[in-house]
Amino acid sequence: MIKIATPNLEELAHKHFEALKSKIKFPTCKYSLEEVITAKPEKLHEIAMTYKGDTTFNFMINLYDNFCDKKKEYDAYDLAQSLNVTVCPYCNRNYTFTVRSKNGSTRPQFDHFYDKATYPILALSFYNLIPSCPTCNTSMKGTKQFSLTTHIHPYVEGFDDKARFALHVKDSSFYYDEKGFDLELSSNDAKAKKNIKDFALEEIYKNHKDIVLELIQKSIMYNESYIEELMKNYEGTLFKNEEDLLRLIFGGYISDEDLGKRPLSKLTKDILEQLEIV
Repeated sequence: MIKIATPNLEELAHKHFEALKSKIKFPTCKYSLEEVITAKPEKLHEIAMTYKGDTTFNFMINLYDNFCDKKKEYDAYDLAQSLNVTVCPYCNRNYTFTVRSKNGSTRPQFDHFYDKATYPILALSFYNLIPSCPTCNTSMKGTKQFSLTTHIHPYVEGFDDKARFALHVKDSSFYYDEKGFDLELSSNDAKAKKNIKDFALEEIYKNHKDIVLELIQKSIMYNESYIEELMKNYEGTLFKNEEDLLRLIFGGYISDEDLGKRPLSKLTKDILEQLEIV
């Protein structure tokens, strides 16, 4: 999982509140409407635990459903565009572009980190709405119970070094045959383990062994001397620096802050580190 790196999140959360406040008749409770809509993850958890299962706020679910309908006023497409999360942060496998046109529209789904059926008060809360792909949101997570104490929240952190992909060589065919190695995604962190399990990430990523095989083969083809030659001949023309060249060769970003820009970048980075390319 990759941390959402959108800048100015607090400003976007406030704009989200300003666009919604006139549409919500909020009952008197411990928290103001602004606190509920803009609450950062730690505050979000506090509100969730205070009003878990409180059906007084079920009307917020209906408002969320209306928010998801395509219309001219502020809606889910506007929020998705402002966040500009282009790859699912939960799996780092699928693009989640937002496109709105006369010929058709698409956007990421919004997962409720604290599910809206159990925590209806948070149905429109900015930091509770995680732009994600349909596989992660609908097929894998569904109504599973997530919280800040049990799972990694993508507005707080990503896997970083808490979970890593690794290839395990089985026999000498590993550099030309997928059957020659195994792919593992493992962690010693309890919350990362829950994310891996609930999104079935290790099982899903085993279907990308072809990508790993290509990385192995390219690591042999593009050895250190070849990369040095390419740098000497083309740095400043075809690419800016060695990081750009490695992205061109291996197909993924390798800087932690850029992993959310392209699918499978976390996998690519971890394997290239194991192969001592980066």
